[in-house]
Amino acid sequence: ADGGGEGGLLEVGGTGHGSGDGACAGQVMERAITADEAAVVRWLLDHAPVGDVTAYPLQPAEELQVVGGCDCCSSLEFRPNAWGGADIVADAWAVYSDGHRDDLILWGRDGEIVLLEVVDYQPEASRRFPQTSNLRNFLGQELL
Repeated sequence: ADGGGEGGLLEVGGTGHGSGDGACAGQVMERAITADEAAVVRWLLDHAPVGDVTAYPLQPAEELQVVGGCDCCSSLEFRPNAWGGADIVADAWAVYSDGHRDDLILWGRDGEIVLLEVVDYQPEASRRFPQTSNLRNFLGQELL
């Protein structure tokens, strides 16, 4: 990921997903999570939880490994078969200065973070990965 600016371009690959319907396709990979990606995961857990997320902070975001992604968006998979039995852990918006907006959904299973889904509502968009400064909870608040 591009660590600077307002949401850097992200080149990823991975197994299929897309709101659970298998719509995306990519390549399997194995790499450490970047500092920017880990910051987004932490922000989501801290500011946009869906229900009780007390089990999830036990796994430091900085220790996540990216095992896959998507060719059409900047979603990141942290476990193989990320969709199998996963539940929504956190949900927020990424809002950019050009008006573009993505939905960020953090998925978990058995106390482990398994997927960060980036729902891009403009298919022709640049596949930006947001910075924490782009994130808003559903009240529209920027919480840093």
